[in-house]
Amino acid sequence: MLAWQRDDPKQCIQLLQGALRVAPERADFHQRLALAHQACNEFPEALAELERAIELAPVSREPYLHKGAILEKLGKNETAVAAYWQAWRRFPFRRQPAADGSAPLKPDSLAAHAAETIRDTQMQLIEHALQPVRERHGFGALRRVQLAAETYVGDHLPQYMNRTQRPAFIYLPELAPHAFFERDGFPWVPQLEAATDVIRSELSSVLGSEDNLTPYVQAQKGVDPYQWRELDGSKRWSAFHFFKGGVRNERNCGLCPATVEAIQRLPLPRADEHAPEALFSILKPGTHIPPHHGLGNYKLVVHLPIIIPQDCSIRVGEETRCWKQGECLIFDDSFEHEAWNRSQSLRVVLIVEVWNPLVSAAEREGLIALVNAITSFNRKYHQAS
Repeated sequence: MLAWQRDDPKQCIQLLQGALRVAPERADFHQRLALAHQACNEFPEALAELERAIELAPVSREPYLHKGAILEKLGKNETAVAAYWQAWRRFPFRRQPAADGSAPLKPDSLAAHAAETIRDTQMQLIEHALQPVRERHGFGALRRVQLAAETYVGDHLPQYMNRTQRPAFIYLPELAPHAFFERDGFPWVPQLEAATDVIRSELSSVLGSEDNLTPYVQAQKGVDPYQWRELDGSKRWSAFHFFKGGVRNERNCGLCPATVEAIQRLPLPRADEHAPEALFSILKPGTHIPPHHGLGNYKLVVHLPIIIPQDCSIRVGEETRCWKQGECLIFDDSFEHEAWNRSQSLRVVLIVEVWNPLVSAAEREGLIALVNAITSFNRKYHQAS
């Protein structure tokens, strides 16, 4: 550190190399050695040391930030963005003050530069995706979608209209907040409810083998919140997916053709790696799904209750309701919600996501373009080179 303060990176390199002969597993030594090589314009050596630091401390964001800076200096802008994105995924940057009033990133910091680089790259993709939709419908028709995009990239703090609403992905502003929506507001509800008996018949064959079911919660180690620790990988809350992340499960759909036909009649959002979502949700006796938030307020969750014993309920926002067999329950899962089965039997509902009817046709097109652009960015920059 004294050599660094004297602006003597060559001496730093010698000292750090000696230190690493004694303690080769010290990721911070490799990172400091990389910075010393960078100061000497020895970029290949610097990148090699950063890769070693990343290998030793994969959850740290600092090596990725410095890797991105070197790659950017070398004119390798796409791989630089990928490195910055890896840093962000490990510890998200705040470009705006947090809700608790804490300060954002210092404007002259490397993290702030990385955040701006990520933001600019995302917005380029988003603007390119939204332009043809604007040409069809006009800029005014997509005003709320534009605000949603700017909020997503961190230009604005979200202005939630309900204190229990915190969508985890996209927030469409100025959309009237309703925790529950009444069934009579949806013309497709009677037809879906009329299919309850045939759907239950197909469900019976699904429940005949536990091998058909997968745990609903399958968290990546060290990523998902502590609240899911009891259900992670557990079939106490299990699923039989027809569509997941926009991908159709051909085997499962083949086992339940009438159920899939009923699903396909609904106004399903469709976006790359995101929607539609449709599944049987199976909750074993004594199981509690902890409070959590869904991804966005622009779509709603439909529950068609198939098997509903006593003592089963769901809370959305500040209201708790019980399922009634064969009657749809429709809610906005961007509100905090939880559910429980306090009975001695299985609880099964068919879950399908549909468009929020308060979203216009033009906004639906814009939101699909927005989500697809975000997916494109994530797919392109997910792995740092």
